[in-house]
Amino acid sequence: MSILNSVPSQGFRPGKKTFLGLAIVVMGIAGVSVWFYVDDLMTRFPDLDFHRSRVGIASWYSRTDKGIHKRTANNEIFDDKAMTCASWDYPIGEELLVINTLNGNWVVCRVNDHGPALRLRRTVDLTRGAFKKISGLEGGLIYVTVIPTVRHHGPEKRSSLRTDR
Repeated sequence: MSILNSVPSQGFRPGKKTFLGLAIVVMGIAGVSVWFYVDDLMTRFPDLDFHRSRVGIASWYSRTDKGIHKRTANNEIFDDKAMTCASWDYPIGEELLVINTLNGNWVVCRVNDHGPALRLRRTVDLTRGAFKKISGLEGGLIYVTVIPTVRHHGPEKRSSLRTDR
Protein backbone atom coordinates (compact mmCIF):
# COMPACT_ATOMS: atom_id res chain seq x y z
CA MET A 1 0.00 0.00 0.00
CA SER A 2 1.36 3.35 -1.01
CA ILE A 3 1.63 6.28 1.38
CA LEU A 4 -0.10 8.52 -1.13
CA ASN A 5 -3.21 6.33 -1.17
CA SER A 6 -3.46 5.97 2.62
CA VAL A 7 -3.36 9.71 3.48
CA PRO A 8 -6.65 11.50 2.90
CA SER A 9 -6.52 14.63 0.77
CA GLN A 10 -6.37 17.71 2.96
CA GLY A 11 -6.28 20.30 0.17
CA PHE A 12 -8.26 23.52 0.15
CA ARG A 13 -11.91 22.94 -0.73
CA PRO A 14 -13.70 26.20 -1.45
CA GLY A 15 -17.37 26.51 -0.65
CA LYS A 16 -20.09 28.84 -1.89
CA LYS A 17 -19.08 31.63 0.49
CA THR A 18 -15.51 31.55 -0.79
CA PHE A 19 -16.64 31.90 -4.40
CA LEU A 20 -19.01 34.72 -3.45
CA GLY A 21 -16.24 36.54 -1.60
CA LEU A 22 -13.84 36.07 -4.50
CA ALA A 23 -16.46 37.33 -6.96
CA ILE A 24 -17.02 40.47 -4.87
CA VAL A 25 -13.27 41.16 -4.72
CA VAL A 26 -12.85 40.66 -8.48
CA MET A 27 -15.87 42.90 -9.25
CA GLY A 28 -14.49 45.58 -6.92
CA ILE A 29 -11.07 45.52 -8.58
CA ALA A 30 -12.65 45.61 -12.05
CA GLY A 31 -14.92 48.50 -11.06
CA VAL A 32 -12.03 50.52 -9.67
CA SER A 33 -9.87 49.87 -12.75
CA VAL A 34 -12.70 50.89 -15.12
CA TRP A 35 -13.26 54.04 -13.06
CA PHE A 36 -9.54 54.91 -13.30
CA TYR A 37 -9.60 54.21 -17.07
CA VAL A 38 -12.61 56.49 -17.66
CA ASP A 39 -11.10 59.12 -15.35
CA ASP A 40 -7.85 58.95 -17.35
CA LEU A 41 -9.78 59.39 -20.61
CA MET A 42 -11.69 62.35 -19.17
CA THR A 43 -8.38 63.94 -18.08
CA ARG A 44 -6.73 63.45 -21.47
CA PHE A 45 -9.81 64.34 -23.50
CA PRO A 46 -12.09 66.65 -21.50
CA ASP A 47 -14.38 67.27 -24.48
CA LEU A 48 -15.62 63.69 -25.04
CA ASP A 49 -19.32 63.19 -25.72
CA PHE A 50 -20.17 59.84 -24.10
CA HIS A 51 -23.87 60.22 -25.00
CA ARG A 52 -23.11 59.73 -28.71
CA SER A 53 -20.62 56.89 -28.26
CA ARG A 54 -21.04 53.61 -30.11
CA VAL A 55 -19.73 50.09 -29.69
CA GLY A 56 -19.22 47.97 -32.77
CA ILE A 57 -16.82 46.49 -35.27
CA ALA A 58 -14.05 48.41 -37.03
CA SER A 59 -12.25 47.44 -40.22
CA TRP A 60 -9.36 49.01 -42.12
CA TYR A 61 -8.87 50.08 -45.69
CA SER A 62 -5.93 51.26 -47.76
CA ARG A 63 -5.17 52.63 -51.18
CA THR A 64 -4.67 49.15 -52.63
CA ASP A 65 -8.22 48.01 -51.80
CA LYS A 66 -10.75 47.64 -54.59
CA GLY A 67 -13.09 50.61 -54.99
CA ILE A 68 -10.95 53.12 -53.05
CA HIS A 69 -10.84 56.47 -54.83
CA LYS A 70 -7.91 58.86 -54.92
CA ARG A 71 -9.94 61.51 -53.08
CA THR A 72 -12.14 61.19 -49.98
CA ALA A 73 -15.66 62.55 -49.52
CA ASN A 74 -14.35 65.93 -48.34
CA ASN A 75 -12.05 66.15 -51.39
CA GLU A 76 -8.79 65.40 -49.56
CA ILE A 77 -6.23 63.16 -51.21
CA PHE A 78 -6.56 59.74 -49.56
CA ASP A 79 -3.57 58.87 -47.36
CA ASP A 80 -3.70 55.41 -45.77
CA LYS A 81 -0.98 56.39 -43.25
CA ALA A 82 -2.97 59.34 -41.85
CA MET A 83 -5.06 59.08 -38.66
CA THR A 84 -8.41 59.36 -40.43
CA CYS A 85 -11.51 57.21 -40.76
CA ALA A 86 -14.78 56.77 -42.61
CA SER A 87 -18.14 56.73 -40.87
CA TRP A 88 -21.83 57.14 -41.63
CA ASP A 89 -22.72 57.87 -37.99
CA TYR A 90 -20.58 60.97 -37.46
CA PRO A 91 -20.21 64.13 -39.59
CA ILE A 92 -17.16 64.75 -41.73
CA GLY A 93 -14.54 66.71 -39.83
CA GLU A 94 -15.41 65.36 -36.38
CA GLU A 95 -12.65 63.82 -34.27
CA LEU A 96 -13.30 60.39 -32.79
CA LEU A 97 -11.56 58.50 -30.02
CA VAL A 98 -11.48 54.86 -31.18
CA ILE A 99 -10.65 52.34 -28.44
CA ASN A 100 -9.85 48.68 -29.12
CA THR A 101 -12.04 46.94 -26.54
CA LEU A 102 -9.85 43.83 -26.36
CA ASN A 103 -6.52 45.46 -25.49
CA GLY A 104 -7.38 49.06 -24.51
CA ASN A 105 -5.23 50.70 -27.19
CA TRP A 106 -6.71 53.87 -28.65
CA VAL A 107 -6.27 56.34 -31.48
CA VAL A 108 -7.81 59.73 -32.27
CA CYS A 109 -9.10 59.88 -35.85
CA ARG A 110 -10.74 62.57 -37.93
CA VAL A 111 -13.71 61.59 -40.11
CA ASN A 112 -12.90 62.50 -43.71
CA ASP A 113 -14.95 59.99 -45.68
CA HIS A 114 -18.24 58.11 -45.77
CA GLY A 115 -18.31 54.39 -45.18
CA PRO A 116 -18.02 51.48 -44.55
CA ALA A 117 -20.58 49.84 -46.82
CA LEU A 118 -23.93 49.83 -45.00
CA ARG A 119 -24.53 46.15 -45.71
CA LEU A 120 -21.42 45.27 -43.66
CA ARG A 121 -22.92 46.82 -40.47
CA ARG A 122 -19.61 48.15 -39.21
CA THR A 123 -19.26 51.19 -37.01
CA VAL A 124 -16.15 52.74 -38.51
CA ASP A 125 -13.59 52.14 -41.25
CA LEU A 126 -10.08 53.12 -40.13
CA THR A 127 -7.17 53.85 -42.42
CA ARG A 128 -4.37 51.32 -42.41
CA GLY A 129 -2.16 53.57 -40.26
CA ALA A 130 -4.83 54.17 -37.61
CA PHE A 131 -5.81 50.49 -37.45
CA LYS A 132 -2.19 49.43 -37.12
CA LYS A 133 -1.79 51.73 -34.10
CA ILE A 134 -4.47 49.90 -32.07
CA SER A 135 -4.25 46.36 -33.46
CA GLY A 136 -2.37 44.09 -35.81
CA LEU A 137 -3.41 44.10 -39.46
CA GLU A 138 -3.71 40.32 -39.74
CA GLY A 139 -7.21 40.12 -38.23
CA GLY A 140 -8.80 42.86 -40.27
CA LEU A 141 -11.73 43.34 -37.86
CA ILE A 142 -11.76 44.39 -34.21
CA TYR A 143 -14.33 45.32 -31.60
CA VAL A 144 -14.13 49.02 -30.78
CA THR A 145 -15.74 51.75 -28.73
CA VAL A 146 -16.09 55.02 -30.64
CA ILE A 147 -16.45 58.23 -28.61
CA PRO A 148 -16.83 61.55 -30.47
CA THR A 149 -15.58 64.88 -29.20
CA VAL A 150 -18.11 67.49 -28.13
CA ARG A 151 -16.90 70.17 -30.48
CA HIS A 152 -17.31 69.69 -34.20
CA HIS A 153 -13.86 70.21 -35.76
CA GLY A 154 -14.99 70.43 -39.36
CA PRO A 155 -15.44 73.53 -41.47
CA GLU A 156 -17.38 76.05 -39.44
CA LYS A 157 -20.77 77.02 -40.79
CA ARG A 158 -21.55 80.65 -40.23
CA SER A 159 -25.08 81.65 -39.52
CA SER A 160 -26.54 84.91 -40.73
CA LEU A 161 -28.61 85.11 -37.55
CA ARG A 162 -27.08 87.10 -34.75
CA THR A 163 -27.61 85.71 -31.26
CA ASP A 164 -25.87 88.45 -29.30
CA ARG A 165 -28.77 90.92 -29.37
